[in-house]
Amino acid sequence: MYQKHHCLSINYGEYPIFSLPFGLHLRSLLCAYLQSPTLVSSSLKVLRVLDIYRGSGFLDGIGIEHLIHLRYLAISDTLPSMDSFHKLEYLYVENTRAVEIPDVLLIMVSLRQMYFRGGAYISASFCWQATKDENFHINSNLHSISVLLIHSEMDLKVLRCLPNLRRLKGRLESSINYSVDLLNQLESLKLSCWKYSCCILISLPTLKKLNLVNVHVSLEQMEIIGRWQYLEVLKLQGVDFQGEQWDTSEGEFPQLKFLKLDEVQIAEWNTSRYHFPRLQRLVLQFCDRLKMIPPSLGDIPTLQMIEVYGCAIAIKESAQQIQEEQQYIGNEELKVIPLAAF
Repeated sequence: MYQKHHCLSINYGEYPIFSLPFGLHLRSLLCAYLQSPTLVSSSLKVLRVLDIYRGSGFLDGIGIEHLIHLRYLAISDTLPSMDSFHKLEYLYVENTRAVEIPDVLLIMVSLRQMYFRGGAYISASFCWQATKDENFHINSNLHSISVLLIHSEMDLKVLRCLPNLRRLKGRLESSINYSVDLLNQLESLKLSCWKYSCCILISLPTLKKLNLVNVHVSLEQMEIIGRWQYLEVLKLQGVDFQGEQWDTSEGEFPQLKFLKLDEVQIAEWNTSRYHFPRLQRLVLQFCDRLKMIPPSLGDIPTLQMIEVYGCAIAIKESAQQIQEEQQYIGNEELKVIPLAAF
């Protein structure tokens, strides 16, 4: 009955995969919560999708390297040899510890996205090549990398050699000052720092989405970010402005639609409707030092929602006051969600 099926999903328990008569038609195999699944590739020669990471034990792959038609591979922890996957487009690894990215993945022409849940780092040999060779170039179509562990400038040098990289999620792994630039094709960037006190300088004027977590950002850097013409989404979590006052200026954030401040330790926010002319949604979360929401933000014609979570009661009250003032002049579109204020 399985011989003509193109897609098969197996869930829970002990299931010896090799015992099922899959036939040669199977294109997609999805396995979840299996105990030590065993895969025999000889019966899966035209497999395109292999998803065997969700809750499954270690994959015992017999000849998995012969699945040369794979486009999508999701796997737990240990990577097989990747040399033969010349058609692979998407790689997901459910690793619990940081792993080294095989060099072949960075030069694999077909690969578009790779995601390492527990983080991954570029090999020292690959970093050395990118640093020492002035003509170093990577013929790659990689669009997205997550989560990349960035230890030094050498890692950034490799990233600058990826001509099609659009989305990057990285974790800063040392206390050096990072300069993130010359990634002019990048559209979405998330950088986080959990172990160290990290200072960053970002010069990426083509970015559309920026998410910074637990890093030091100077007020001068915020002015630079404000001048980016394409930025639509800005999320700041645990960011240290190296001061308690944030002043914005007219002409900044011309295309910004979504702004989230989460645990940002500022007390004074001096801004105007003209500084965020296209803002649609404002989220304030655990900004316990902020005294009030600037009233003029309510006059932004595109603003649709203000959300307040875990902030002081004054923030909740200022959000509600903004809504009442807008309703008074006939604006019924602005929604305010004042939750968990203290």
